[in-house]
Order: sequence, then C-alpha cells, then structure tokens
Amino acid sequence: MEAKTTATGPSRDILFCILSRLPLKAVVRCCCVSKFWNDVIKSPEFRYLHSAQLPTDPDSKLLFLSRRMLRENVISISPMNLASYQLHISDNSISNLVSSLEWNLVGACNGFLCFASADHDCVLICNPITKEFVTLPKSTRHSPLPLVTAYGFGFDSASEKYKVVRLSYSKEPGEDDNVNQKVSAEVCTVGVTGSWRPVPDFLQPPYGLPVYASGFLHWAVHPFFFGPARIVSFDLGKEESVITHHPEFGLKFSIVELGGCLSVVDLRKPTLIEIWVLKDRSSNNWEQEYILPVGAPLGLDKRHSRLITISEQDGVLLIWLQDAIFTYDRRTLSRKKMRIQGLPSWLDWEILCGYRPNLAPLRGDCERSGKSTDVAYFKSDLEICSQPAISSQIVDRSSGKCDGIISCFIKNQMLA
Repeated sequence: MEAKTTATGPSRDILFCILSRLPLKAVVRCCCVSKFWNDVIKSPEFRYLHSAQLPTDPDSKLLFLSRRMLRENVISISPMNLASYQLHISDNSISNLVSSLEWNLVGACNGFLCFASADHDCVLICNPITKEFVTLPKSTRHSPLPLVTAYGFGFDSASEKYKVVRLSYSKEPGEDDNVNQKVSAEVCTVGVTGSWRPVPDFLQPPYGLPVYASGFLHWAVHPFFFGPARIVSFDLGKEESVITHHPEFGLKFSIVELGGCLSVVDLRKPTLIEIWVLKDRSSNNWEQEYILPVGAPLGLDKRHSRLITISEQDGVLLIWLQDAIFTYDRRTLSRKKMRIQGLPSWLDWEILCGYRPNLAPLRGDCERSGKSTDVAYFKSDLEICSQPAISSQIVDRSSGKCDGIISCFIKNQMLA
C-alpha cells in the first residue's frame, strides 16, 4: 500500500522516511511542529530506525558535567562547542539529572551514559537526549573488607546488548605487592532479566577510567604493577580479560579513543607528544598517528599527565592536557593556548569525551525510570534555576584555579 499525504500533512510512513534521514539536531527541532510529529519521533520504532541509519561520526563530541547541591544532588549535562578555535560551554544544558544519591560517571557508549552511586550500591544508565534511564539489579557480591571498585560500560555487537563490568579488589595495591593481586569481575547485561554474573578474574588491577573501542573495554594497568604490559582489556563478547600488546612507551602515558580506535599518548618526552593508534586488533597493528613538537604547558601537574582529547579542524590540532588547552598549526608550527568560556563558579565538574548522541531507546526488562523516580529523575533548566544553591558549593575565587581543577579531576578519576 502506498503511503499517502493526509489533509493535515504527510502520513506516518512518509514522516518515517523523511525524518530518519535527518541529522539528530534537526529531528529534535521537528518535535515542535505538531503533536503528531512529536509522537512519531518519540515512538520506539522511529528511534530505532533513526539510530540505525545515523552515520557513524568519527569525531566524537565533548560534554560538560557539573554537579551542584540544591535540595538534592544535580548533575547538569551540557554540550561544549568549538567555534573560532575557542571552546564554549552552552548556557542551555541537554538535561539535568536529579537524585538524592551521589553519582559518579563511569562510562559512555553510543550516546548512553553510565553512572554508579558513590556507595557502589546502584548503577544507572541514561540517554540524556531522551531523558530515559534504567537502573541495574544490585550486586549480591559482598566482602567484609573494604573494596576498590571500578566499572566499565560498552556495547557487544555480537549480542547487540550493552554490558556493564564491575571490578573489585580488596585494597589499593602498594609498592610491595606482587602481580598476583586478585581482581574479581562480574557482568550485567542491560535489558536482560537477571542479576550480575561472575566472570573470570582480571589479569591485572585496572587504574583510572576505561576506554571503550571496537567491542573492548581498556584500562591502564595500575602503576604499582611493573611489567611490559601496561594495558589490560575486557572482551565484551567472550566476557574475559586479555592483555593488549602495544609499542614500548614510558610510565607517563594516557589511553584515549580517537576515531573509534584505542590510542596511547606517550608523554615521557618533555618536548614531544607521541600518539599511537591501534588500527587493527586482530593483527595488533599499531601506527604512530601523531608526533607533536609540543611541550607540556605551564601549570601542568606532571604527576597526573592526561590527554583529554585531540581533534583536527582545517589543519589545526586541538590538544587538551588537563586544564591546559592549546592549538598546534602543522603549517606554521605555531602553538596558541586557549581558554574555556562559560566555566561555572564551582569546581565540581568534569569533561566527557567520546560522546556520540542518538535517540536510541533503552530496551529490556530493567527497572525503568517510571518505577524508580525515588532513585533519580530529570528536570529542566527552568526548574533547576528556581531552586537556590547551597552556599558551601560555591568556590572561593581567591584559591588557585589550576590547583582546584586538578583536584576536581583527581576526585573524578580523570587523571592517570
């Protein structure tokens, strides 16, 4: 049967065909055309179709997450835009996650954000664009000893399911520990009824936040465990940890995702930044993508060197090391330090790189937001602005900005 145009506008089938080919920003604007258009766009069928047809963007986006304490904990999620080689934080947030619990961001994948409560008793996954979220079952694994807990979140293309990995070990390793530190691991599949299930122990203790790339979660090995292998990975399909072999680099390094690939940033040389990219995991093919004659910027805490992101626009590289952001022009070999415009007066914030927004719905039998509003819910900017902030969250402007930013990054495990 052919799709027809009704007297009030195009039919549902025609809208599906047209809107599914539009970029995400245009689709969101179309929600305001009419109630019929809004219902079509918000239907699960259309959102699955649009997410499937949305081309993969190799250049990921940056998100700015700021935390405030009003009557409850508020996490405001805002986009960061690059214009005229300056970074601007949008005045309008994508969404505001409100909860009585304190949440830590532990992962991002394909437009979904994964948070874990500060007491590690609850895990929440949300799509900040659609303002949907699910909560995962509580882990039944308990220990009388204090645990160090880490999380990872990624997509298994074989099962077409999202999975959360929970790692725990008894204590922070010390210099006298050996490489036999036991790291317990368990996995929960999003959208599948059931609980966390144990998987084989991790080969090495992880350190910092993981990087998701090509169906694997990657962690830097804890610096107290010396050895040739500095990266431990988790295969989301086989649900087992493996050692990722890599070119030789020093102890000062960072792992990031660039163009969908695992990348290593070697920071051992004082006047060079070398970036290696894993082009093919099956053949362990690493290529040296960048050799940047850029020294560490002033104010960089060399104990916590971390590359947050690197991108290219019109032949100019945008390099972000901790709180220092600068451009490097390959043609003129010139470097220029940049500033972030729109930073809030409080310092409890963090930057998320590797974000690729979409309209994909959260599916499955996990507890949905409608049944768990006591855990968290979303509010608009207008509703948030009507609530007074607690004065203790406002930062003394006389304190050192660099020290405050580095302390914030350390708190959120953004530095390795």
